[in-house]
Amino acid sequence: MAIDPVCGMKVDENQAAAKTEHQGLMYYFCSSGCHKEFTAHPEKYLAKNPDRERGGHARGS
Repeated sequence: MAIDPVCGMKVDENQAAAKTEHQGLMYYFCSSGCHKEFTAHPEKYLAKNPDRERGGHARGS
C-alpha cells in the first residue's frame, strides 16, 4: 500500500486512480483531484509532510 501524499489516504498501487513519478519515486493517488493538486505543487506536499515522501516507491520496485 502507498500513501496518497496529498490527503494521506492508503492507496493500493494496483487500484490507484492515478500515479506519477517525481524525483525518481512513484506516487499513487486516491483520486484525479489529488493527482492534479500534487502535480501542480509537489514540493508543497512533500515539504509539508516529509514522512509522506517515504510513501513514494522507487521506480521499478
